[in-house]
Amino acid sequence: MHSVKNALLIQVFHSFASGVLGVVIPLMMKERNIEVVLIGFVFASMPLIMQFGRMFFATLSDFFGRKPFFIANGFLGTVSSLVYCFAYTPMEFLFGKIAEGTKEGAIWAVNRAYLLERSRGDWRTLVILRTTVYLAYATGSLAAGFLMVSIFYEGTLLLCAFLGVLGVLFSITLVDDKKGEFDMQQALRFLDFRKKNRKFKIFLFLFFMMGLSFGFRSGYVIPYFLSASGFSAETVGLIVGVMILLAGLFSYLFSKCSRVKELILISGTAYSVLLTLLGFSPPALTAVLVILVGIVEGMNSIGQEGILSKICDKESYGTDIGLLMMGLHIGEAGSLALSGVLIAKGGFAASFIPAAALYSAFYMGTFMLYEEK
Repeated sequence: MHSVKNALLIQVFHSFASGVLGVVIPLMMKERNIEVVLIGFVFASMPLIMQFGRMFFATLSDFFGRKPFFIANGFLGTVSSLVYCFAYTPMEFLFGKIAEGTKEGAIWAVNRAYLLERSRGDWRTLVILRTTVYLAYATGSLAAGFLMVSIFYEGTLLLCAFLGVLGVLFSITLVDDKKGEFDMQQALRFLDFRKKNRKFKIFLFLFFMMGLSFGFRSGYVIPYFLSASGFSAETVGLIVGVMILLAGLFSYLFSKCSRVKELILISGTAYSVLLTLLGFSPPALTAVLVILVGIVEGMNSIGQEGILSKICDKESYGTDIGLLMMGLHIGEAGSLALSGVLIAKGGFAASFIPAAALYSAFYMGTFMLYEEK
């Protein structure tokens, strides 16, 4: 139990820093006159880097244990924050994204698997993890604007670097078991997509569709959208923070829901409607709609975590989760790269409407395939 608490605390350090960076980096790039098209391409690199790192780390962790990758996450968190501290050009920000993406890949390769192993496969443990992520990320987002005003970009990024150091120190205390000697043949068997069942393959495609949807509204898009709508840095951080905070609250409230299948359909429909409205909203309504999107995202997360626990094999939790997330992040990278072009050509509606349409494919397919028992 002590290790589980420490793992969640490490997640708090990680997600708080990610929440700060999620607000600070888009505004920092905007202030330093990086064009929105280039911002989109820089942010698009992160899901791909994260996913390839995640698959590599997840496969190794199924043999060598999870602890080394928690340590790597903290170290890379410090490195990425220090790189951002001195970044002024798109290429320098890209280097920061490479380090940040590898950091994300390291922790997400092992956090779900570690907690599932410690809870004997109880999927509600994943809801606790998701809630922790939301709350810590929200707190970081809420703090970001005020940190930028009080200690400027450099001081804020140094704080994030320090949180990475704390992550390393707490990771060292984790209790972890080595799974066994590395077996290349077995590792390739875990990764062999052809040996997965039909339902797993369909869900991999559905996660790809979800990733396409997320890329059109994730990363830099919402903070940049709010800033372009006339909100100050403090207000952008406040709105994004409240959005994520409510996502965490509603993921917890609906974690006890026994009708997950119906929840997937209802929350997915609401998500698509809200994103469509957001594309045409006046500034006075923008903040309200963004916050409502956060509420619905919290509800969506319950179904997403339920899927992971039902279709992943116990002997290869880390690899199977990584394969599903591969579909998501490849899709997200593609749409993130395209989002900047669409925004530059047709405004934010040109990005939000595809996000709404693509997510409908995910939740309709999931509703038809998901089995409660």
